[in-house]
Amino acid sequence: MQEACSQLYKLVSDELANVIQTRLNPDLVCEVRIRNGAPIAVRYDGAPYYACKSGITRDIDAAIVAGAREAEAVVLRACEHSLYTVSDTIKRGFISVSGGVRIGVCGSGVVSDGRILAVKDYSSVNIRVPHEVRGCAAGLAGRIIDKASVHNTLIVSPPGAGKTTILRDLCRTVSERGLCVLLCDEKYEIAAAVGGAPTLDVGRCTDVMSGTDKKSAFESAIANMRPDVIMTDELFGADAASVARAATCGIAVVATAHARDTDDLRRKPEFKEILDMRVFTRFAVLRDAPHRGITVFDGEGRAA
Repeated sequence: MQEACSQLYKLVSDELANVIQTRLNPDLVCEVRIRNGAPIAVRYDGAPYYACKSGITRDIDAAIVAGAREAEAVVLRACEHSLYTVSDTIKRGFISVSGGVRIGVCGSGVVSDGRILAVKDYSSVNIRVPHEVRGCAAGLAGRIIDKASVHNTLIVSPPGAGKTTILRDLCRTVSERGLCVLLCDEKYEIAAAVGGAPTLDVGRCTDVMSGTDKKSAFESAIANMRPDVIMTDELFGADAASVARAATCGIAVVATAHARDTDDLRRKPEFKEILDMRVFTRFAVLRDAPHRGITVFDGEGRAA
């Protein structure tokens, strides 16, 4: 968490960094959303606010207003003024920096033949700060771990409700029980590895593949690493075949997905195939602040 906060201070303006350091508890800052020429939004302890000179406020008129090109300034700080080093991920809408900090990027896309070649004229950024909450997955672990095996589990919630935080602690918990975990950290925000070493605690029996797409990571893991469990964040419908193959090879899969609940998930056409295959035997639905909690269902929709 210290590294993540340090990165956050480097990314934002001196004025905003001073407010966060002196007026807020940095450990409770989840997101900082900066739009050019607009009030700076802060998600603090799971709730939405605006940044102001005294800390945070719900009064938009009292908020600190970002500069006309502040989003670009954040992007340039993130890549240390070498845009080519992050060009591949910017095309996918984000930049990852050390400490597990992920920056969502909006701007004007340069498109050719339906593919985004580059992004320019950055209009807004969303800086997401990871949090290590040791023990937050203890209750979930007790409901998806059966003796020495793990149920195929999909963790479901809207963006920002804590899926990645739960997944990180669950990875640590499963790993510390002696099971071999392969963590696919596609966006460098779960383990936040730097120079090949995780900077966030994902357990001592965890192998980390960073920056690799899920299809490649799953195929390599199955062929070469012999994991007991594969864990990954932000599953999409295109990943269904990789998940199904792992499950039929005797490897448990724990992943996250964006949806309000399981009913919402079933309404997504891209998830129909994997749900019809009944690959997942546990669904963990997270509730966001102020009524945080986890409800776990089995594959038949019954409380587990």
